[in-house]
Amino acid sequence: MKQLLKLIILIAGISVIVYSCGGDEKSKSMSELQNANGIPVSVQEVKETSFDKELSFFSKVYGVKQTILGAMVGGRIEKINTSIGASVKKDQVLIEFPADAPALSFEQAKAGYENSKKTYERMKVLLESGETSQAAFDGAETKYFVDKRNYEQLKQMLYIQAPFDGIISDVQVKVGDNVKGEAPLLTIAQTYKVRAKVWVTEREINQIRTGMKATATIEGRVYNGRVVEISLGMDPAHQAFYAEVEFDNPGNQIKIGVTAGIKIVTYENNKAITVPRHLLKSDDKGQYIFLLNGDKAEKRYVTVKNESGIEFEISDGLNSGDKLIVKGVSQLQNDTKVKVIQ
Repeated sequence: MKQLLKLIILIAGISVIVYSCGGDEKSKSMSELQNANGIPVSVQEVKETSFDKELSFFSKVYGVKQTILGAMVGGRIEKINTSIGASVKKDQVLIEFPADAPALSFEQAKAGYENSKKTYERMKVLLESGETSQAAFDGAETKYFVDKRNYEQLKQMLYIQAPFDGIISDVQVKVGDNVKGEAPLLTIAQTYKVRAKVWVTEREINQIRTGMKATATIEGRVYNGRVVEISLGMDPAHQAFYAEVEFDNPGNQIKIGVTAGIKIVTYENNKAITVPRHLLKSDDKGQYIFLLNGDKAEKRYVTVKNESGIEFEISDGLNSGDKLIVKGVSQLQNDTKVKVIQ
């Protein structure tokens, strides 16, 4: 039994020695094979391409011209002559308050204006025919203008009119509501163009210029526009600067108030030399890539001009037509022999 055990141990020891020697030979063979034929790599010819840098934000969209109309006097809403999405014309009456509101004395002001107008027109005819004095006419004219201004001011308080042609984007009241003075009533906007305001840091505002290209992405659709305005000072409430971007809105496809993904292109070069981020290495001398030079890898230092999320723009050290090694880079050193594979 003891002899059998010794025999088994001896056989196991011999097997380990043979396996180890065989592994060394196999390893040595692979190393010699790579030295002889070169490390397998893939290459790609360097070509000029487009490169840009963007700043990304989210913002709500509003009309290129937009205002919120508020109540000029407190009281009950008697009529609403419009609705959300309706097109309206300048001076169109949108909301009405009761004309018999005691606090305004609108009917009295209207009657006084109409009487003054008749008197003014009569005195004008009499003056032209020489039947009244200039002083009498001047008095009638002054009273007419005062009564007219008073009537029009009260009318503006009772009848909320559209300040410009546009579309009603929001109505915040309904008939019968009692509102206070200055309460918001509705929003009117011109929507053939839309804008978005983005809030940016000091570092970002220094990169943005009016006229720069911008895009708005809404529900997967991209709209092209430009930066139209940038702030010159920091907003104390937001502790930030703002930039406004403007976009065409064909057929009113963009709805007011929706949130859009805004991108501002701060830099672009249509003839840039770029490398993917993962191919750019660095050491104590700088940043470098590997190029194919004959049957060897050439370690070449480069100068980075700009970077985006996945690419670097190279300003020096890499040229169009160079053969950039894109696979097998991790095994390379300068002058390493390589073999190009597909």
